[in-house]
Order: sequence, then C-alpha cells, then structure tokens
Amino acid sequence: MTWEPWEDAHARGQVALAEERLSGLDTLPDGLAARKAAETVETLVGLYGQCLGRITAHLVDHPDLLERLAGDELVGHLLLVHDLHPVPVETRVRQSLADLPGPPELLEMSGSAVRVRIQQSGCGAAGAEQAVREALAARAPEVEDVRVEGGRADGALIPVDALFRDRTPVGGGACG
Repeated sequence: MTWEPWEDAHARGQVALAEERLSGLDTLPDGLAARKAAETVETLVGLYGQCLGRITAHLVDHPDLLERLAGDELVGHLLLVHDLHPVPVETRVRQSLADLPGPPELLEMSGSAVRVRIQQSGCGAAGAEQAVREALAARAPEVEDVRVEGGRADGALIPVDALFRDRTPVGGGACG
C-alpha cells in the first residue's frame, strides 16, 4: 500500500473526530478503561512528539525546509501541539491578521492574549470579528484570549450625504 496524502478538508475532519473521541473518553461507563485509554493516547502523543523533536533537530540547519513543513496545515498543527513550531507566535499572529481584509490592527499581545482593532463597524463587524478569531485559531491556537475592538470613528459618525439619501432600508432591516 502506498501513502496518499489527505486533502486538507479530510485532515480537518479527522482532527475534529480525534478531538471528539478524546473528549468523550471521560464519559465512558468504565472509568478504569477510560483512564487507561487516555494514558495510552498520552503515551503515543509523547512518543510522536519526541520523534518530531528529533526531526526538527535534524532540520535546524535547514530552516527554510522546516518552515515549509510548518506551513502545511496538518504538520503545522502537530508541531504546535508539541511546542516545536519554528515560527514565533507573534509572527504567526501578524501574518494571520495581514492575510485578512482590512487588515485588522494588532493593538497588544501579551502571553496568550491578543487585542485587535477591526476597521468594520455595524453589520460587518460580527463577520470580521469571527474571521479574526478563526484566522488566529488556525495559525496561532496558543492564543486563548482574543479581544476584538470595533472600527475607528474617522470623521463624522454619519456622513453628511447619508442624511439626504432615500432612508428606506434595503432588505427590510438595519443590516439587510
């Protein structure tokens, strides 16, 4: 049998399935079996972490190759789990934000907390905030506290020309 790489969507599904199954271990009726299963998983994860650590140690003279490997979504996630990711968290946070429309502004970063300002306000703000949270979760999951502030008020709150437009909302609602 030859190795075939998973599509990213399938890999994400497998990660979600593994997390679901792991979180369900403590609900098993046989507590002893559940504990043994959890300990077995922890042992395997530790073993794989040591293997990955050895691989990354061999790649220390090839940082470009290690960064390419870390750029793979599944490999990067595994490197993060074992605290072996070669790109510092602040760099990954900045890259995540730079890839978003706007882009959001990094206001503060300390420990596992990030404060970000988005340019959108009103109806678009919720979608922009969700996009920030998803981007950071994908590339910097060690950031646990994401605080998103709304856009800046550059100039008047209501542009003068908006006062003279037809005031009938499109789609029947304020955001519609």
